Amino acid sequence: MKKRSVVLGLITILLSTTAVGCSGGSSSSGNSSNSNSSASSKKETGITLDQFNKITLDENSGTSLDDLKKELGKPSSTSTSTVQTQTVDLNTWSKGLGSSLAVGFSNGHAISKHISSLKVNRKNKITLDSFGQIQNGQSEDDVKNALGDPNGINTSTLAGTTITILTYTSGVKGSLGANATVTLTNGAVSGESQTGLE
Repeated sequence: MKKRSVVLGLITILLSTTAVGCSGGSSSSGNSSNSNSSASSKKETGITLDQFNKITLDENSGTSLDDLKKELGKPSSTSTSTVQTQTVDLNTWSKGLGSSLAVGFSNGHAISKHISSLKVNRKNKITLDSFGQIQNGQSEDDVKNALGDPNGINTSTLAGTTITILTYTSGVKGSLGANATVTLTNGAVSGESQTGLE
């Protein structure tokens, strides 16, 4: 039970660290160790969803940093955090005005990934009513059928537990800054929240 709570705590920290990393700066959390950053002034198109989907997450066999550098080039920023005894290296790629990507590595393998600022064309606006259709236990496909594709995806895998957070920020009906998030644990909805939807 103690190991499971440590794992879930680490996944939560990874998710929040990855989200901060995607906002454009270098970050660290928990019992942090050294942190360094490097900037890239190259203007390119943003990271694609296809590139994001190719990244496999597993603490023993996930995508390596070297493989990702071959695909995406040098990261825009890097940081290192230590949580309990687990060290996580966060690498962020921000290219042009498009999507940005942050990937957390442990023991040289990807265990978390976050993509933000995805451009999405929605047939229908997300409303409080459509958001209310999301129920615990539904699949990711159920969520996408109800709300469409998300603007951000944040996934972490550790010790057999995968947590994914889908973020919806465009095509929403509501006040300025209205948004919605849906959390899935091992592929099933385990929580949802919204701000300002009408």
